[in-house]
Amino acid sequence: MHPTTTMLLLAMTLLAMLLCAAVVTDLRSRRIPNILVLTGLVMAFSLHMLALMGGTAALAGPQWWAPLAGCAAGLAALMPLHLMRACGAGDVKLLAMVGAFVGTPAVLTAALYTLLAGGLLSVLFMFGRGVAAQTLTNVRVLLADWRLQARGGRVAPLAPLERTAARLPYAVAIATGTAAALVWPLVQR
Repeated sequence: MHPTTTMLLLAMTLLAMLLCAAVVTDLRSRRIPNILVLTGLVMAFSLHMLALMGGTAALAGPQWWAPLAGCAAGLAALMPLHLMRACGAGDVKLLAMVGAFVGTPAVLTAALYTLLAGGLLSVLFMFGRGVAAQTLTNVRVLLADWRLQARGGRVAPLAPLERTAARLPYAVAIATGTAAALVWPLVQR
């Protein structure tokens, strides 16, 4: 096997294993351990440097800084959702780790597919847990509040919303989005 192919397959295999571990821990505890993300970052940067030193192609790209740029892009892609409390910090860090492996263009594509997979996941959880009506009511209240604020109206602080869908295991969406971003170009060829 060609050395470039070997390095790319090794990087993709390690990324797949890390994402599988993240999915399992997220499904069990709704948390993604920092040690898993940190391990992935170390692996991504190490494999990238090994590929460049060996003169082979690296998954993140040909520049020495490609994993760093991919990491930053992955972080930036989910940060708005985290700030709106729509996903957890572990999810943001996990996509940043994915970015370190695959680089900026691929992680942005993975983020798009992740958002689509996350939307589907949330609908499945919402109906599966029997909280669809309450969730839709909460969304209606939030939208009405935002509309009033946009018009410059003063709005009383919202009381905490009643119980809605459970916290999503968003690592499932991230793994699905990443797989789609990496596999789809291969299928198109």
